[in-house]
Amino acid sequence: MKYLIYLLILLGFFMGCDPQNQDSYEEYIAVESYIVANSTLPIVKISHTLPVDEEYSFENSAISGANVQITLLDEDGNDVENFNYVSTPVNGIYRAVDVNERVLPLQTYRLDINFNDREDELTAYTTVPDEFSVINDIPEVLEYQGDEQLELILSPTIRAQSQNVYVFNTIVDNPEANKLTPFYLSAVIDGDSEAEDFSNNSSGLVNEGNFTINDDGTTTLLFPWIGVAFYGENKIVVNSIDSNLNNFIRSQDVQLGGSTLPPGEIPNVRFNIEGGIGVFGSIASDTVTTFFTRPDGS
Repeated sequence: MKYLIYLLILLGFFMGCDPQNQDSYEEYIAVESYIVANSTLPIVKISHTLPVDEEYSFENSAISGANVQITLLDEDGNDVENFNYVSTPVNGIYRAVDVNERVLPLQTYRLDINFNDREDELTAYTTVPDEFSVINDIPEVLEYQGDEQLELILSPTIRAQSQNVYVFNTIVDNPEANKLTPFYLSAVIDGDSEAEDFSNNSSGLVNEGNFTINDDGTTTLLFPWIGVAFYGENKIVVNSIDSNLNNFIRSQDVQLGGSTLPPGEIPNVRFNIEGGIGVFGSIASDTVTTFFTRPDGS
């Protein structure tokens, strides 16, 4: 998943959504961290918001001196194991002291942040999606928007929420403009985008209507063509996301124009950080590779 902190800062003021305090600026602590099942404990990024008339950069708003801890909880919400964090050479970025600890799927983790020189206290929870793998054979070559759509069959999982929600990321190593598919080529020619902007391209949320639960418990997903930004070799990452990321992305899409609601009725972005804004979310993922040819086969 791409870092979302820049967007978090812009949306942190709730302007255009909440009619209160439109004329005054209130600073918020912004947090960003993504736990990945079976990976090591994640980094935690901490910064603060800036007034809307100031250009944002993480370097200028990063916060040092935070006390950071992630805790593994049991089914009753009791602490099982605490993992302390330390500052890294990059201001505002913190890493776990135990660099070998692995995140357990289907477990709940709590993030706690406080400071020695300010009163803010932040807390967030995430329940990690179950691990899975892509179990079908992936074609080595597929024609872009051809008759055969990329099909992904995922191993059975235990749901950590009411339904599994997925996001695809397609990653290319050499993002050259002459390899862009038509939609993204238009964005470069007619807009302010560059080919590099789509080197790690997200499909957006793939909801329940886009996949099939099979009798054997496996899940069949059809990879959406809109996720293909480049012809050539693509790494396709299938991400099962937790409810925190699901809520954030859905509300973010509404903020960015994915709704017919008038501005005064657009709901706020949904953060899950108590005492601040941002996202403490979790992901389970697997990666496959295929080669997308142009419709003429090249």
